Amino acid sequence: MLEKHAVDVPEDIRERVTSCTDLDTLMLWFDRSLTATTAEELFAENEDGQSEGNQNQASA
Repeated sequence: MLEKHAVDVPEDIRERVTSCTDLDTLMLWFDRSLTATTAEELFAENEDGQSEGNQNQASA
């Protein structure tokens, strides 16, 4: 989705997204991708200051 909006996606971020198996996290990242202007925006912090999208990721 980011590439469709002409947002550069570094290889480390591509790997993080493609290796994630948590559906809730993927949906969160997808929603953010609709308005993101940088790939890093997918992993923005929540209101508690915690980085979102790190839970339940499968190890490669």
